[in-house]
Amino acid sequence: MSAWSQSGKPILVLAVVCLIAGIVLSSANVLTAPVIAANEEAANNATYFAALPEADSFTSVPCEISGVTAVLQADNGAGWVITAQARGYGGQVPAAVAFSPEGEILRVIMMPNEETPGLGQKVTEPDFAGQFSGMAAEPLSLEDIDAVSGATISSRAAVAAVDLAIEAFQSVTGGAA
Repeated sequence: MSAWSQSGKPILVLAVVCLIAGIVLSSANVLTAPVIAANEEAANNATYFAALPEADSFTSVPCEISGVTAVLQADNGAGWVITAQARGYGGQVPAAVAFSPEGEILRVIMMPNEETPGLGQKVTEPDFAGQFSGMAAEPLSLEDIDAVSGATISSRAAVAAVDLAIEAFQSVTGGAA
């Protein structure tokens, strides 16, 4: 057998298979990327309107605070929705926080995260997130809420995310109106 048959041919076949696989994967990415982006935008919009159902539409406001992912002002003056995230046990713990124009927390929606199922995930439950409603847009700490027992890191991350949203609210509004 020649050297080409023993080593060159398998290398060429492998290279062709890799090239074809790469083309197929990149084509699939090109085709699905717009659909994925549209689905993410629809899910985010659903969260924004769930946090502030009184809003008719939102305008994005720039904010340079690390951890803040979106600052949205309701076009009809109903308030603000700010999303922020902080590092928890299993990853980022994101929260959408709705503020009244006067600076009161109207609603907090803890968004999907990678915290421990059955324990850290309890921060996404309405009983936990509901404790923030009615609070003033002032700095918070873990002592200001009832943390999830056994999930201190997740609870701390949730409070930190809400606190980042408060910081962003104060930054963009100059404090409560």
